[in-house]
Amino acid sequence: VEEIAYTEKLDEELRENIIEQIHPEQAKWFNPTFIIPKPHWKWRKILDANSFNKEIQMILFRMIGTGEVRDLLRKGDWATSLDLKSAFHHLIVYPPRRPYLAFEAMGKVYQYRAMPFGTQHSPIFFPQALAMVLTKIRRESNIRILNYVDDLRLLHQNKERLRKQTLIIMKILEAFGWTIAQEKCEIEPKQQINFLEWTLDLKRMQLKMIDIKKPKITLPIKEIYQLHRETSPIKIKYLAPIVGKLNFLRILVREASLQLKLMDSGKTRSLKNKKWTENMILPKEILQELYLLREVIAKNQEMTLDVRITEAVMASGASLKGWGVTLELQTGDTLVQHGEWNKEQKH
Repeated sequence: VEEIAYTEKLDEELRENIIEQIHPEQAKWFNPTFIIPKPHWKWRKILDANSFNKEIQMILFRMIGTGEVRDLLRKGDWATSLDLKSAFHHLIVYPPRRPYLAFEAMGKVYQYRAMPFGTQHSPIFFPQALAMVLTKIRRESNIRILNYVDDLRLLHQNKERLRKQTLIIMKILEAFGWTIAQEKCEIEPKQQINFLEWTLDLKRMQLKMIDIKKPKITLPIKEIYQLHRETSPIKIKYLAPIVGKLNFLRILVREASLQLKLMDSGKTRSLKNKKWTENMILPKEILQELYLLREVIAKNQEMTLDVRITEAVMASGASLKGWGVTLELQTGDTLVQHGEWNKEQKH
């Protein structure tokens, strides 16, 4: 079954000009390929570029985080979702670089003409290409857009306007050459959506982690915790993606921000004297807090997305002998602090 599925994917990529056959002597780097199952009895072909990725220059980039998600959401929003089909394959590889993306199959040699799924640069170039058309859409439609690679969420306060604009935006994307995965899209506005690792309730402005995602998040924490307890080193380049995966915890627990900063600053200090491929020891301060993060994730309680600004009224006064200040909180409580000037303050 898997061999038949692989042959079908190979033929499909040839028909769609994603790959092209070449003479074996033209290939400069051979990469293994395989297929993995997808939902609904479908398959995805993967180029195993692990060896190739080690030889190419690492480019640092930042994907959308939970801070941007919180900033874009409004209480009472409606949302629709769009999914782009074969997202990376929309990008054409520079011809002199194609021989490095070669592979052998069925006794023949091929190279990728379009960007494959598997190289470390694929997730970088794709958002840059998509950003141009999304900027145009945002400017002309007044629709807020959350996007993570090929996964888009369209947001607006007016349900009917969002429904109409979603259909228009689909046509704009197709006009720019993007292919919409119709079966994955949800064009009927709703107020409960999944995005990144979260289930978002836009009516109540609440969020919680998607249950099936919990093992994916707890595993890197467990690995770091185990290495740290054994005082074992961790490769610097492995720490960067782990910090990225855990960034969304900043919403779930405030302490996460501090621990992620400790890990990130430790990584930065190590890079001053070491290379990405070398080892580092994590700061001791994070051990207890990593255990706390695991406990919080296990409970998976709903959290609010509302940013509540605490209001307070402060009054202060001073005399020749001393000073005083009162702080009246929104709750009605009043805090008082006062004292006399010391010798240094008097002068």
